[in-house]
Amino acid sequence: MVKKKKSNQFLRSCIFEALMILLQQKKYDDITVSEITSKAGVSRMTYYRTYSSKEDIVIQHFKEMVTELKEKDPEIGNQPYEVWYKVLLDFVYSEQELMAYILRTPVLANACESFLLDLGQYCLRKYRDLDLDDPYVLNWVMYKAGAFSFVESRWIKNGFKETPEKILEWIVHYENESVFG
Repeated sequence: MVKKKKSNQFLRSCIFEALMILLQQKKYDDITVSEITSKAGVSRMTYYRTYSSKEDIVIQHFKEMVTELKEKDPEIGNQPYEVWYKVLLDFVYSEQELMAYILRTPVLANACESFLLDLGQYCLRKYRDLDLDDPYVLNWVMYKAGAFSFVESRWIKNGFKETPEKILEWIVHYENESVFG
């Protein structure tokens, strides 16, 4: 079973890498599943057994990163929010090329935003026991997630000029103080 899991992980990695190579050559919307499978050296059947869309390739990549993070630190969800922000900023910084592609591709940006919001809500329910059925609490979570997302997007668009530590410093400052007095 472990061998099959590693084999599947390898195939997903090949497909992800193929998509990344193709993104350097053409627009996301112009990339076909046939091109991805050809570049990855896998059959279309293998592709469709794993993914239902091209967006799933990127989402699966994110899911694997989250799984890896949870394996490294099973208590990550119990850490202060600043730790969560730092982990996200470090991930984005380590995946600069992918993040730039995502931002330039609306369908990918929407899929990733939905995934991250769902992940955030899952973590807040599981680790913080927040009642996200309460509209006040849910809107507070959306406000925080939106603010973080906009800061992160601007950082990506500006070419990662600041370090993740500097962005984290600013975010912590924003949360603790109002610049408007």
